[in-house]
Amino acid sequence: MPIRIMFAATILLLACSLAGAEMYQWVDENGSVTFKDSPPPASRKQKKVKVYNDSDFDPEPPPQPVPATRSDRRAVKPAVQTVTSQQERFSGTVEIYVTEWCGYCKKAQKYMKDKGIPYVAYDIEKDSAAMQRHKDFGGRGVPLIVIGSKKMSGFSPEAFERFLNSSR
Repeated sequence: MPIRIMFAATILLLACSLAGAEMYQWVDENGSVTFKDSPPPASRKQKKVKVYNDSDFDPEPPPQPVPATRSDRRAVKPAVQTVTSQQERFSGTVEIYVTEWCGYCKKAQKYMKDKGIPYVAYDIEKDSAAMQRHKDFGGRGVPLIVIGSKKMSGFSPEAFERFLNSSR
């Protein structure tokens, strides 16, 4: 019986020591992704990434007032309509985080190209700095579209236009 207990304790200790192992991933000089249980070489230069805060961007525009509708048909005077200036459309460059195999990424890029919307695409599988920015933005999938201070996950033309018109 004591041999069985010793054997079980040994197995348990071995299993716990394997659970503490760490894995490191980085892109080497040749552009290939490397996985090892030791950190990247110290000689490898680290790229600095600018991390943006909400305070770096303009505040969100105030909501537009909705004109009240009258259900009273006996009113003689026509309702006065207030003319509001059309909200400015985002005029900066849109950032899009993509992969080569993503169909929605291709649709988003084609849409922006066809509409003449300036954008910069970053392939998160080929660019480790782009992968880190994607993670910093809270990206969980692609495409991740960054318009000013707002981010949009996925792509549909209607949602993209809403984001484009509500960002400055």
